Amino acid sequence: CLDHKDSRILTCCSGIMNSVRDRTREFHLTCQSVRERQGLASRQSEKPIQTRKRFSAKAAQIGKDIHRSAEKLAKLTKLAKSKSLFDDPAAEISELSYVITQDINRLNEDLEELSSIHGLENTPNGQSNEHAGSVKKCLQSNLKGTAESFAAVLQMRSDNLQRQQSRRNEYTSDKSFAVANEPSFLRAG
Repeated sequence: CLDHKDSRILTCCSGIMNSVRDRTREFHLTCQSVRERQGLASRQSEKPIQTRKRFSAKAAQIGKDIHRSAEKLAKLTKLAKSKSLFDDPAAEISELSYVITQDINRLNEDLEELSSIHGLENTPNGQSNEHAGSVKKCLQSNLKGTAESFAAVLQMRSDNLQRQQSRRNEYTSDKSFAVANEPSFLRAG
């Protein structure tokens, strides 16, 4: 039932079929070879990746700690603004001041550690180095702002204490003056 054209196509195709080889095994061996070479390359690049992960985790932790310190500073600011003569939260202010001072010192040490982690990275990727430098500068800037705000709050507290002391002195000196000028029949004596 085949005509002449169809028989030529069949002959041509059967010739091609005879020359085709199954090279699947060769393909799998080539893929395995490439994977092994990439495995060696990935093991060599593993250290910078781990260093970047460590840098990122440390930077994130520092950012969170700066935020927590800023929250403590906000609470300290609220307490330091109180101007009550009789209900002064001195103990709480003193405790918060100590905690914030410790936090700032620890954060400075953490930033130094972050710098050393960044120094260990030494990647030829300029963009990665630039990003890490920017992150470090941003964290340093945030910490500097927090430390400056802390100093301003402590100065405000000192000024408030001086004003309270002068008011106390004013009231106590007026009171002693009033007692000294009291008529003698009012004094018990």
